[in-house]
Amino acid sequence: MPLSESELSEIRRRLGREPTREELALFEATWSEHCSYKSTRRLLRMLPTEAPWVLVGPGRDAGAVKLFDDVAVVARIESHNHPSAVDPYNGAATGVGGIVRDVLSLGAQPIALLDALYLGSLRTPVSRWLAKGIVRGISDYGNRIGVPTVAGETWFHASYERQPLVNVACIGVTRPGDLLPGRVEPGDVMVLAGNSTGRDGMLGSSFASRPLGSREEDIAAVQVGNPFLEKLLIDALTEAFERKLLRHVKDLGGGGLATAVSETAASSGVGAVVHLDRVHLREPDMEPAEILVSESQERMLLVPQRGKLGELLRLLDRYGVEASVIGYFDDTGRLRAVYRGRVVVDLPVGLAASAPPVERKAEPPPAPRELPGLSLAEEELGWLLERVVSSPRVAGKAWVYEQYDWGVQGRTAAPPGYADAAVLWLRDGTSRGVVAALAGNPRYTRQDPFRGAALSLAEAYRHVAAVGGEPLAALDNINAGNPEKPRQFWYFKRIVEGLAWMARGLGIPFIGGNVSLYNEDEHGHMVDPVASVLVVGRISDVTRATGLALTGEGLLVAVGETRPELGASEAAELLLGEPAGLPPEPRPREEAAAAKLVRRLIEDELVLASHSVGLGGAAAAVARMAVAGGVGARLDLAALCPACRSPLEAGFSETPGRYILEVPRDSVGEVLRRAEEAGVWARVVGEPGGSYVELASGRRTLARVPLDGLSEAYATTLEKLVREG
Repeated sequence: MPLSESELSEIRRRLGREPTREELALFEATWSEHCSYKSTRRLLRMLPTEAPWVLVGPGRDAGAVKLFDDVAVVARIESHNHPSAVDPYNGAATGVGGIVRDVLSLGAQPIALLDALYLGSLRTPVSRWLAKGIVRGISDYGNRIGVPTVAGETWFHASYERQPLVNVACIGVTRPGDLLPGRVEPGDVMVLAGNSTGRDGMLGSSFASRPLGSREEDIAAVQVGNPFLEKLLIDALTEAFERKLLRHVKDLGGGGLATAVSETAASSGVGAVVHLDRVHLREPDMEPAEILVSESQERMLLVPQRGKLGELLRLLDRYGVEASVIGYFDDTGRLRAVYRGRVVVDLPVGLAASAPPVERKAEPPPAPRELPGLSLAEEELGWLLERVVSSPRVAGKAWVYEQYDWGVQGRTAAPPGYADAAVLWLRDGTSRGVVAALAGNPRYTRQDPFRGAALSLAEAYRHVAAVGGEPLAALDNINAGNPEKPRQFWYFKRIVEGLAWMARGLGIPFIGGNVSLYNEDEHGHMVDPVASVLVVGRISDVTRATGLALTGEGLLVAVGETRPELGASEAAELLLGEPAGLPPEPRPREEAAAAKLVRRLIEDELVLASHSVGLGGAAAAVARMAVAGGVGARLDLAALCPACRSPLEAGFSETPGRYILEVPRDSVGEVLRRAEEAGVWARVVGEPGGSYVELASGRRTLARVPLDGLSEAYATTLEKLVREG
């Protein structure tokens, strides 16, 4: 949004003069909420960011951790919410392009994309149009650049009818010693490589730092992507990394050239001189202010190693990537922009790159509706299970991921729908791999942002463990409302506090993240806030990664204690017509202990199938496992939750920290013994087999739902809604 009067006064005071038109454009970009985090920096410092395995923490374009001694995994998550609401195809597509370039900026090879999509109800033409455009934009861009989209989260609610949330993550790999240091020195040269600079995406950072206006008003702020050029950039930079030609790389994202140069100079404590008239342009009549803040896509700032400029330019030319030498870094501590011999920007670098923090008030809203006493006749349990499994939030997401080329690069050992997390083979002559999962639950966060955020981190952590992975690090994308409204900013504050608390409890650091604010509908009401959390981890043998499909050859073992916690659950919303009650209580110690146990059981090949319990409770988890394996199952609700007062509580409680495992019959005793030694609750709660999903209480059958019907509902619900509403 435009600079405030107090910010303009501060700029004039610091400069001792009126800023130029170009300087005002620069400040509008670099001091925007989107680029500066001026309302949120103080709170984000609560997140733990350090661990012995962290190689690059928050502050760079991406974060990095040591996966193995000779492998680093690089990761980044970013939102493209406002652009996707205005132009769903290009908004989502350019979100993919930008996140890939962020990973490239550390010198890594991008190997996977993940997305978290929060979409409307699919019952109105506009929500279906947005959903189709967003998924197609992600699909087309990712498929064309050859980076697979391997996992994600998809949520549907009327809150996002016209303001969807599109969060995209990228993972890359490199050697720890090959990570670019992220520093420049006086005398280093700047090369602008990639797409020509145009007027598309003009001041997109400012656009993302205010509530949406009309589509006609905002369309000019949406960038237009060119995935074919992005692919050339990826290939050219990969070779440049191999040949050690580069010392620093930065994506031209929010704020364009203004932000990229000022942030690079400020982080290294140097000055910079940029010649705007040397930038290769798409539209020759562009003004210097437009060149400075354009957010045209597929552009990167490259700083070559000393003596390697010519070699770098020849390499880029061979790949057909246009490049301009636009300036250099110096020791003045000032950012200067020159246009046709005229100095149009002359600022202290620190002033350009660091907006003054803004203190925001946080005021709690009225308490959410309490959960009333829920009751359900035993004969209706089967009906509820069918409703839960056919809810678009729970049902299969094949309509989404089948549009993605998840197998390109040949790394995907656990494709979408196969397991709780993506498993990616390193392809380095070993069987080692990367594990990654995204999670977010807007209903939890709306009802209680502290618990909701903590549970989102716990869920992503649990997904990684459920396939046999060891969680190493997290990244967050916090989507909240207008920070100028105290009741909306309160949600952001409590989300950060919840993430920080759970991260400390799990012993997992945050290596980066993103904040997206001003997510409101056309009436100024905040959309349901949510923290999308990406957790990355490692697995020593991808062939041992465990999927969720039942084999029919073992018994069902529940790991983690079930408690009567129906608040903010899928079942409660379906029964009441709206969310009610508080989400389940997060329990980090239990979460960590259960995850460690499950991971070791999988490593020792004592598990045939594994699925973490989440949305829809244990009944939905077993139904999903049955559908995936084409094998029926019987779940004993009395054994699952002796403390529950009803089968409804036992089957549909969403208590976290739980897994349903299929264990070989001759290994059940060993699994239960290990659980007891680890202090983790575990019981045999059923067995697979037959052609029904049965809910039981001891020997008594409470509900029998044909597997064929569940499979049909699970597989087709989403596609029918997209087509028919």
